[in-house]
Amino acid sequence: MQKFNYTPTNPFSGSLSSLAIGAGMVIVPLVYPFGIRIGRMPILGATATTVIFVVGGLTLLAFTAREIMQARRLIAQGGEITVDGDLVTIPVVKKGTVTNESFRLPDVEYTKFDAEENEFTISLPAAHHVIRGAFFESSDAFDAFKSTFK
Repeated sequence: MQKFNYTPTNPFSGSLSSLAIGAGMVIVPLVYPFGIRIGRMPILGATATTVIFVVGGLTLLAFTAREIMQARRLIAQGGEITVDGDLVTIPVVKKGTVTNESFRLPDVEYTKFDAEENEFTISLPAAHHVIRGAFFESSDAFDAFKSTFK
């Protein structure tokens, strides 16, 4: 039986850049409206560009806030990933509470590791789970967890 601590040390880890970009997408067009043109031909006016940037920025801020809230819930209630033979139990944040979900290794359809985001995606017939490398206590523990799926 292997156990991995899956509790982030900081809820803002990896989210600061998304917060800054989202805030910039909202504030900059409101303070300094600009349009998009190619050469002398205008493509989008200042109003349309402002609306697009503000909606995109607010969406990015909403997704980032949701990610931060999930990390805070994991910190408050703790999270541990358990691998017992071919049974894997992972913590999942649903509706403000942390619940443990289990699945068997043979049920996994495919796995994918995104090195840029440091995320490991596990796809099951009914759902998929994204495991973030930043939530593990070390990169060695994250690598050991990923190796159980090979």
